[in-house]
Amino acid sequence: MDDHVAVDEWTLCERLGPTKARQVLEHHYETFITEADFARIRQMGFNHVRIPIGHWAIRPSSQEPFVPHVAWTYLLRGIQWARKYGLRVMIELHTAPGSQNGWNHSGRSGDIRWLNGDHGQYYADETKRVVMDIVSFFNKDPPEVKDDNKTIHSHNVWSHVVPVFGVLNEPAMMIIKKEPAKQWYKDSYSAIRNITGHQGPILSYHDGFLGLSPWKGFFTDFDRTFLETHMYLIFDPNLVYMEREKQAAFPCDTWREQLADASQQVAPVMVGEFSFATNDCGKYLNGVGLGTRYENTMNGNDDDSRCPQCNCTQVEDWPSWTSGYKHFLNTFVQRQMDAYEAGVGWFFWTYKTEQHINPHWDYSLAWEKGWAPKDVNQREFSCKKTQ
Repeated sequence: MDDHVAVDEWTLCERLGPTKARQVLEHHYETFITEADFARIRQMGFNHVRIPIGHWAIRPSSQEPFVPHVAWTYLLRGIQWARKYGLRVMIELHTAPGSQNGWNHSGRSGDIRWLNGDHGQYYADETKRVVMDIVSFFNKDPPEVKDDNKTIHSHNVWSHVVPVFGVLNEPAMMIIKKEPAKQWYKDSYSAIRNITGHQGPILSYHDGFLGLSPWKGFFTDFDRTFLETHMYLIFDPNLVYMEREKQAAFPCDTWREQLADASQQVAPVMVGEFSFATNDCGKYLNGVGLGTRYENTMNGNDDDSRCPQCNCTQVEDWPSWTSGYKHFLNTFVQRQMDAYEAGVGWFFWTYKTEQHINPHWDYSLAWEKGWAPKDVNQREFSCKKTQ
């Protein structure tokens, strides 16, 4: 790896060193999401926001280069803004010590060390401690805090604003041995409920990329728990190259029924992520320098038999998008919203990208430019409407 290239937060902090890394990250946190964004999210018609957090924000390790604790300060600030604008927050542990999937958004790309390899159990145990630290913090009244120079008193308990906790984002159970991972789910659930009793947050557990039906019977003894799934077309080559009209109909024709069935037979299902994307052209979506399926360059694949003319630069140039393409995106996203309400609800991923670099993942841009509904509660397109 080039010593000047950062492919994840681990290498960013390594390359910059602790002082510069702190400066860079604090600047990002100060400027990327502000109070005005929470006001806008409310204006868009949403009622919840999903905020990811790295494990080092609350339980740092001297063995890791991450900047400790800083993100936690901004998480609490975001929660207070959510309270101010009548929003609720799902806090979600996005990373595990050792990495639960080997992808850059786990904090460290490369090897999966969580429940995998010589120290796999250590990393799993440490992750459970992180989960317990987060739950313990929000299980007590907050201290008095200042917001616009007004004191918010401690009787406004966290639970009113933080009703859902995502226990661990996207563990790669298609690689990790399934039974130890499922046992970790059981152990973490017991540890959380030992802290909260039957009060605490609703817990959300990701399907681990196993799908929904394999979890049938697993959550029988779990109280107030969602099975979380992330629904994207873009990681399946067959769906990436599907005709646009079929892509727009796919959530209604296929996923809606799957969600409805699983919510009845498996557990209440929540769609924790989806987007406008019908290809994997998003910058760094697959990691740094790993190519895309859409351009047939993923994992060094130079077979251009599927789509020799596919070009991500052209596809991502949103100022040149036609009114017809914008109409397709608006139809596609609203049909997804409708289909996913066959479960208990959904979160769009994500609200904003840096300088709108990934327009298919940028709800703020879509809302401004017209390929998202102005009020998410007043939608024009649904699974019943095909025009």
